[in-house]
Amino acid sequence: MIAIAVLAACGGRRAQIAREMQDFNCRDRLASYEAHDGGGERGVQLDCADKGPRIKRWKSDKQGHRAADERNITPGEFDKVWAELDSTGWANLKDCTNGTLGKTDPVYQFDIHDDQNKASFSCQTVEVPYPYYDLVTPLDMAANQGRKQLGGDDETDRPDQKGKM
Repeated sequence: MIAIAVLAACGGRRAQIAREMQDFNCRDRLASYEAHDGGGERGVQLDCADKGPRIKRWKSDKQGHRAADERNITPGEFDKVWAELDSTGWANLKDCTNGTLGKTDPVYQFDIHDDQNKASFSCQTVEVPYPYYDLVTPLDMAANQGRKQLGGDDETDRPDQKGKM
């Protein structure tokens, strides 16, 4: 029985080592968004230049209380999220004109770059429209995967989900 447990532990360790030894070319990639909503803010950033592939998320309320965390991710996880972001054609996106554009609506600020392109654009909207939604969703999913929520229910705390159940 002990031998089986030791072999299982070694197998898990080998899988972890294999995941961490993946080839990775950062190419100075970074993708982030921040959503500002009446004094509160939430955001996610995927980057690799400073500490290797990682994802971080944060949230603050009107009173300035801030919750944040970050974690390293594997090169494969990073590249998977990046491929989803890249499929939006982010390098060609500009400020959105198909948001709700109400004066009190949340403002989403996007910043994305790699070693060849750089883009910054925003969208003022209650619900994030296509293709901007396809930037927010993969970042949120990667940042929240296997993590506890930051200071409350992430779905009802999202500016574009206020009042929805």
